Amino acid sequence: MAPGPESESWRVRRFPETRISVVGALASDDAATRERATGAVIAAYRVPVIAVLQRRWELSIDDAEDLAHDFFAQALARDWLSRYDPGKGRFRTFLRTCLLAFAATAHEHANRQKRGGGADHLSLDEASAVAVHDDVAEVFDREWTRSVLSVALAALQKECEEHDRASTWQVFEAYDIEGAADGDRPTYDVLAQCIGIPVTQVANYLSWARRRFREHVLTTLRELTASDAEYRDEVRSLLGVTVR
Repeated sequence: MAPGPESESWRVRRFPETRISVVGALASDDAATRERATGAVIAAYRVPVIAVLQRRWELSIDDAEDLAHDFFAQALARDWLSRYDPGKGRFRTFLRTCLLAFAATAHEHANRQKRGGGADHLSLDEASAVAVHDDVAEVFDREWTRSVLSVALAALQKECEEHDRASTWQVFEAYDIEGAADGDRPTYDVLAQCIGIPVTQVANYLSWARRRFREHVLTTLRELTASDAEYRDEVRSLLGVTVR
């Protein structure tokens, strides 16, 4: 697990420096820009989508992955995601609604195929009428949170690799990820001996990594939101802090 928002280092005082919204880029006139934006959205939402498909329709992991692939392929081919209106709520709520509409149609199609009939297609305009069970929304939001943190962790690891900070990543991984997950954090002395660094450096490495991880989380949220208001809302929802 990643560090929790209760830490002092999680207090947010400003917007992240990188404020390029991939959500906004979904409607770009440039095909390459749209493709890159769609790829970023898929990277963040693939796991939540699969989790909802498994929960809502009791699909196997293989079937859920296949249907998730079909959903994103259709979303790209038909420009569904570019139709998002920031004035009508969060992007992740919009995407979840699109997913449920698509999956409901696909599920009904599969059942009708077994009975020898065709499928009634559910349009995006009708998507809001699809029932959203509380547990499904909870699963989607929980997995979305984990996905955001995973994207931020991957960005931090890449930054450490590219800037000769392998030891910093090892300290952070051992103490704040693996140690926090199993509830058995190593002591600073043990960490220093295992990695081969002065024990006085452990706290410095952790402080730097936590600060940078926070920035990567904020940047990820900025990329996955379409407006300052949505960004503030998502930061408050995920981290429990208010952006100034």
